[in-house]
Amino acid sequence: MQIKRSQKILILIFLVVLFARIYFAFQTPYLDNSGNLVKRYTENIINTGKPMFYDSLSYNGREVLYSPLWHYILAVTSLVFGSAAFKLIPLIFSSFLVFVVYLLSKRIVDNDELALFISLMSGFIPMVFLDTLISASIYSLVVPVMFYLIYLFMDIDEKKVTAFVAFSFVLSLLHPVSILLSLGLLAYYILSSSENLSIGNLKEEAMIFNFVSTFLIQFIIYKKAFLEYGISVIWHNVPSQILQDYFDFDLLGMMYRIGALTLIFGLVGIIWGIARKKDKVLLLSGFSLATLILLWLRLLEPRIGMLFLSVALVISSTYTLNLFLNYLGKTKLPHYKTGFILIVLGLILVSLAVPSFVYASKHVKEDVPSAYDVLVLEWIKENSLPDTTIAAPLGKGNMISGIAGKRTVLDDNFLLAPETSERYSDIVRLYGTKSEVEALEIIAKYNIDYIFIPIETELEYGKIKWIDDENCFKGIFFGTPKVYQVIC
Repeated sequence: MQIKRSQKILILIFLVVLFARIYFAFQTPYLDNSGNLVKRYTENIINTGKPMFYDSLSYNGREVLYSPLWHYILAVTSLVFGSAAFKLIPLIFSSFLVFVVYLLSKRIVDNDELALFISLMSGFIPMVFLDTLISASIYSLVVPVMFYLIYLFMDIDEKKVTAFVAFSFVLSLLHPVSILLSLGLLAYYILSSSENLSIGNLKEEAMIFNFVSTFLIQFIIYKKAFLEYGISVIWHNVPSQILQDYFDFDLLGMMYRIGALTLIFGLVGIIWGIARKKDKVLLLSGFSLATLILLWLRLLEPRIGMLFLSVALVISSTYTLNLFLNYLGKTKLPHYKTGFILIVLGLILVSLAVPSFVYASKHVKEDVPSAYDVLVLEWIKENSLPDTTIAAPLGKGNMISGIAGKRTVLDDNFLLAPETSERYSDIVRLYGTKSEVEALEIIAKYNIDYIFIPIETELEYGKIKWIDDENCFKGIFFGTPKVYQVIC
């Protein structure tokens, strides 16, 4: 079977995107804070064959609730690739997005070169590039699967129904964000009905199946969380002190993370597609509209919402660029068409690829533990009792439990965690108080044995004065980070 020219170019785009991500991801041997949690859960499957539903280290011991499918995938692949699987497999899955975007772009406009160009754009969306780099993120698989489902639904027929059903189950078992697709399909149905467009019986049946099965699976997996929090489960039991910031939707921030050019072209494509009643663009419009509404109502974490919205906007920009290229072809100066393509390519490199590389370099340097961090935590692992508890800021909890293998007072895995607001307040007071008495009360409350003080904490709260009491605290490490043992 002979490979077509477009297929060769698409494979080349995939390899370019993959190796660009590998270049940044393997500049450090470590994972970021959330990546350490994924690694710890996966290693439990490797060692026991079972997922971890009681975490003895998080919050001094608590029940955890999640779907383990992603961790099983990493566990199986790690048998071949070893610890490199925690970076390599997510990078491969996230790079598969270029194939899915190419297929969707070809559905919207029958222009092979433009579809290839859009697939290249999708490989360097800053939000997607960063989120799937060093965190073993489940979204590296969820994003391609979700948009592949949109592709299947776009022109669904009897042959594609089986694949749509199968991938709907996979997506639902991977992550509760699968609900976003169901709401996007619902928004598409409403948009189509408002424009008096019939979507057909097969699409309606597929949409109903997806909606019912997704919500049923999520309820089965997260039943305990639904029963405990009710509708508030949407906010994941995030501490009340940071809830506002956690779900704050910033339009300027969206342009920063998605890319201004992507945002402009994508929005124009959506608006124009709705005006022209283009069914395929209406589907992407419904998905984008559902995402924007959830972000506006603060029902969806901005980082996650913008991850999916950015890809939808890149695909929608296919329609905008195609309209403009067709317009240039009808003018008396068709050679401007080539010039326009070159200008857009330059702007893409500036607004997508360059920021992705700059932010990726910064991300790798600032958001992973340093060699000294690892040295400190491995010393604690080897020289302290198994039931040791370490106090650390919110963003370091998973790193400590993952590397040191010790209990933490607080981490950002909030669902079903006990008293998150109280614990967050206590940790903030511990680092911020000037009173040794108050600090000792908090230390006794959580049976804290070691206090981990990263440089970020000292920059935020200043030098911790009460830690200098040598009768109560023994200095172990004095660099960045500092570590003190509680001895009184």
